Amino acid sequence: MDRSGYLMDDLAGTPPPSPFHPDSNTRPVPVPDLWEVEDTPDPDFSSARVLLPPERREYDDDEGAPSDPERESLRERDATDGNTASAPEEAPTSRRWRADLDGKRKNCPCSTTRICLVVCLVVVLCVVIAALTWLYLTGRLFGRKNKNQGEAKLYLIGEDRAARTKAYCLDGSRPGYYFVPGTGSGKNKWRVHLDGGGSCDDLAECYSRSLTDNGSTRRLRTRDTSKGFLSTDQDENPDFFNWNVVYVHYCDGACFTSNRPEPVTQKGKTLYFRGKAILDAVLDDLNEVRGLTNATTVILSGGSAGGIAVYRQADHVRSRLPPTVLYKVFPGSGLMVWELNSKREDFFRRRAVMHGMLDGPDHPACLRAYPDDRWKCLLPQFAAPYVTSAMFVLNAAYDAWALKNILQLDCKPQSCRGSDRQALRWYQAEVIGVTANLDPGQGAFIPSCDDHTIITTSDYNEIMVGGKTPNEAFSDWFFDRTINSSRYIDKMDWNPTC
Repeated sequence: MDRSGYLMDDLAGTPPPSPFHPDSNTRPVPVPDLWEVEDTPDPDFSSARVLLPPERREYDDDEGAPSDPERESLRERDATDGNTASAPEEAPTSRRWRADLDGKRKNCPCSTTRICLVVCLVVVLCVVIAALTWLYLTGRLFGRKNKNQGEAKLYLIGEDRAARTKAYCLDGSRPGYYFVPGTGSGKNKWRVHLDGGGSCDDLAECYSRSLTDNGSTRRLRTRDTSKGFLSTDQDENPDFFNWNVVYVHYCDGACFTSNRPEPVTQKGKTLYFRGKAILDAVLDDLNEVRGLTNATTVILSGGSAGGIAVYRQADHVRSRLPPTVLYKVFPGSGLMVWELNSKREDFFRRRAVMHGMLDGPDHPACLRAYPDDRWKCLLPQFAAPYVTSAMFVLNAAYDAWALKNILQLDCKPQSCRGSDRQALRWYQAEVIGVTANLDPGQGAFIPSCDDHTIITTSDYNEIMVGGKTPNEAFSDWFFDRTINSSRYIDKMDWNPTC
């Protein structure tokens, strides 16, 4: 007899279709609708086992069970024959019933596969959002174009020219420049800008620099030249927006002035110090390939190290252009003023020798002024007054690079006190003093700011001195629109428009 109350014989054959057993002599007991059959062939279903539903109540020794005469008589007969009825072996059960019957485990609704899937979906969603944001901000989404966009393509000088002139970056790669052609009335007018980016002062530093974009062109791509003086947007740069733009990549580590004839080896790597040759090779390429020979007007500008290069190379570049060209220079953030002592003088001499910077007549007027101290012509505070080309100086009185590397101050100009305040005032006076020694026709814009990149940033149209922005002051000077002086010198301790 099965412990469900049915004789096994009753279960032989096809299971009853009714939910209740059809025998009227037995009490109605719901018959489970889940059957499980052994895998072995069993045509008469004699091995079928009933799976008890989880709500089935069992009685210990049938205590409290309803009276069943037939079951009682069978028990008495089994006892007389010496047989003891035993419950059949528990049938295998499905996972669902086993979990409920055992009460020992529950199926977790979050499997490892589901968790991984959710995490992957979240990561993919984040990547898509980031990509769409980047496309929108760069003007590539929905055809949107940033009105300030001035993406310039990189051009490397030819292999033959590089080999012939030994014009190589620190790591031996060919130098290059970014170029945006002029349009309309600006087709034959040129803005040639020298890039900046610090310098290397010994072989170890130059070796490290050769592994970066500041000493190589191997990893360069396009470049955005959309701000400040180089902007191609008419609203921001109405006088020069459609001129040709040339952005010369800086990769010699010595302000386009190194001129060592032979390379040197550092840590097994060959280093080239050929900044002057790079500048000449770029000018030759512009003349022969880009149409600089047809130029009517050329402005040589630069920022930071490029600004220092303008002071040194201004007159040399003029000698490489047709004599009929209207030529002016615009150095930005390159006027560094050093308080010299014997230790610093030795440093500048050693650096000049290492780079070969003392060779070449690139600044003849200054070299004639300091025949025994040629290294001084590498410093704008000495070189600026001897520039013979028409020049407009753009420089912050509290240049951010100078505050950190020359004055070594940790405070902001508007919050400096005591000796730091005195150092700031000394530096401001020195910068203004250099501009005071320029020829009368030269212009200058010196705001009391701690800026370092005015010429190629939005500050070019925001900072004001004497009611003018750098953009307006330079344009008025260039086109001879200035009524009084072209010197915009800020005497305030701090300019609120910075």
